[in-house]
Amino acid sequence: MAEAGELVPLARAAALAYGRLFPGESVKDAKTLDLIAVAISALVPLYQQENEKSTPRRVAEADLARGRFCRGAARLEFPDRPPLRFLVVPRAALYAAMETIARDPILRKCRPQSNPRPPACSSATAA
Repeated sequence: MAEAGELVPLARAAALAYGRLFPGESVKDAKTLDLIAVAISALVPLYQQENEKSTPRRVAEADLARGRFCRGAARLEFPDRPPLRFLVVPRAALYAAMETIARDPILRKCRPQSNPRPPACSSATAA
């Protein structure tokens, strides 16, 4: 498992990938960040870490399949239990995943609309 300093919050990872996909976009659309989190979670192990000193716990594949990323990739929400917060990914795996995502023609077409609707969650099973 990666050391704590080698982990990046999932919301930050999604924002970095967003910037790679849509250079020059100053405002990041939360719904698009949620979709990018789905793509990242398909390529990179996802962990939950309560604080910098706690041991990260791997998020189960079953949780990824049942949950929805929400609030700009800050939470993994479920219909029947509290959400998972403090999601992180290993920095070393993130940059290779960003390259893969940047080459994906479908994600490149997910450019945010100029008149976005209220934020909605993206299913983690969409990828």
